[in-house]
Amino acid sequence: MNTPTLSVIIPMRDGVPVEWLKELANVKGNVEFILVFPPSVKQFPNDIDNRIKQINSPIQGEVTQRITALLNASGTYVLSINCDEYLYPDIEQLTLQYFQKFPNNWFIRLRTKYYEYGSQAELVKEWEKFPEIENIKIKTTENKELSELETMREIPISPIENKLDLMCMFRPFPGRKDLNGPHQENFDKKIWKNSIVQENLQDIVKLFTIFGPFKYIPFWCADRLLGLSTQAKLYEKELVKQGQIVAHWLPLPAQIRTENNPPEYRGKNRRYVLAEVFLLRIYPQYGYFWNLILSQWRSLIK
Repeated sequence: MNTPTLSVIIPMRDGVPVEWLKELANVKGNVEFILVFPPSVKQFPNDIDNRIKQINSPIQGEVTQRITALLNASGTYVLSINCDEYLYPDIEQLTLQYFQKFPNNWFIRLRTKYYEYGSQAELVKEWEKFPEIENIKIKTTENKELSELETMREIPISPIENKLDLMCMFRPFPGRKDLNGPHQENFDKKIWKNSIVQENLQDIVKLFTIFGPFKYIPFWCADRLLGLSTQAKLYEKELVKQGQIVAHWLPLPAQIRTENNPPEYRGKNRRYVLAEVFLLRIYPQYGYFWNLILSQWRSLIK
């Protein structure tokens, strides 16, 4: 296969049915799928689709699995989803249309529809055709009356230059005030330009080594770490300015269908700060990251 248009990276768990993978293989075009399993979990049969790459992570943990997948992603664009999510079959065409219209933007936020665990019939039903990007109106601060479900909403870069707010440690959850607004913190369910993602990964991976053979790799919560550090990398390289529009949130019909995890896999007591503290190690000068970390101190004593 030529250089893929899109790499779809997926951290796996045990117990995912092969029917899910067969549905994923219905995605059309020059798309590669990189599935990373925990060390002891068996891979799927390798005769389903030659676009699928399967890897067993060297150690357990969502952070390691997701970053291992990203390091193996060779596409021009990259999308991170989970192993209980289904993808719009014409996602490659949508991606090409979007970045042709907005070549200076850095990601697309996809629209997700959520289903209860066990809604298999709804998850695999025929997809509604998504309109041409060229024909979709854009919702801005000047035309707030337009529905977000029918227009593309502008997304600015996260306001990382915000000032340190020590009071965020004492307010009721979530404590900080600068998380509200149209900006986006998370990495998942967004199609990113892979070039800046790969450059950012090098900064993160270096931090896993404490000294010599000793490493610290958090188990969970790569999502916000990757999303915010990638935006900070853009800002550091002066590729974007504070407040600049860097993406759009697509309207309905949904491009991702996601099923709630089985009860035994639902996350409990995940301490996001154990991963996100890396943001301070890379970018200690930004008050936004201090506010994010300080507002989570209570989670460490639960």
